[in-house]
Amino acid sequence: MQESERPAEIEPDDLKQLLRDLLVSPSYRPPLLPQVATELMQLSQRANVQFEEVVKLLERDPVLAARTLSIAQSAFYATRSPVTSLNQAAVRLGLKTLRELVLEAALHLRVFRVPGMERPMERLSRHSTAVAHAIRVVCRRTSLDAEYAFLVGLLHDVGFAACLLALAEDPYWKGVTFEQFAPVLDEVHAEASALLTRIWKLPEPIQRSVAHHHDVKVNGKVEPTNAALIVAEQLCWEAGLGMLPPPEDADPYAMIMPEPPLEGLDANWTGTVNEAAQALKMDDLAVCATRAEVFGLLEKLGLAAPHAAKAGAPARAAAAAPAGAPRR
Repeated sequence: MQESERPAEIEPDDLKQLLRDLLVSPSYRPPLLPQVATELMQLSQRANVQFEEVVKLLERDPVLAARTLSIAQSAFYATRSPVTSLNQAAVRLGLKTLRELVLEAALHLRVFRVPGMERPMERLSRHSTAVAHAIRVVCRRTSLDAEYAFLVGLLHDVGFAACLLALAEDPYWKGVTFEQFAPVLDEVHAEASALLTRIWKLPEPIQRSVAHHHDVKVNGKVEPTNAALIVAEQLCWEAGLGMLPPPEDADPYAMIMPEPPLEGLDANWTGTVNEAAQALKMDDLAVCATRAEVFGLLEKLGLAAPHAAKAGAPARAAAAAPAGAPRR
């Protein structure tokens, strides 16, 4: 069908079914992670892995290695002496953190790239990185031992890229904007994220989390990583790093959680966010302290603009509250 034959109005149900058909079609070509990245994910699950093995593997992909080293040299990871080699990065950061950096670099290089959709893909990339770092803060403050939390943060919305790449290959959809696609993408993206993580053969806990990343409970059981992700997404949205515009009165020291839109791209409604906080035993003080830390971290990473503190903000004391403050 020619581009000129495309109807002026996109029928959401038709496009939704088309996307689902495309994603399971034998002809679908999903975005692929670099081979080195997938091998590193598998290698990292082995016991007694030697740093030399990791470095040797990364050296097979100079572009990915360079991007990973660039992230390791950023202000967030920097120490008094700079990281100048992959071997230094592996020793200083450890295998788990290096694995996370490699996947972050791989997503930026290979996945969050859709012709004609550069701006929304850049926003998606920044959002995913922000959520990955924010969920790490949430886990630490709630004493949640989530092995793959950072990776879940990075991967939870890759389905957006998967859907857009599938549509970009059909000239019929040329010229359609991201905003026109958005309502349908919002309904399908979790399925697409789960599909990609299965294709990439990532660990099953990651597949399960991204498939249900807007649900605190799966099959009636609380999924702590999902709850942490939902809280992290809320805080990133407040900091201006959501897929929707932030609240006008965003404040890193707010004691009351701003109410997100009832609907919109990648939105979690207030009841879901509160349910997630309750599942993690986070009271208002704990959420406030986590908010202040996340805002500061995202500024340090260069992802969010600085937010001016309000004079006399009561949350300054909250920011110093111990991690995992119990809900009363």
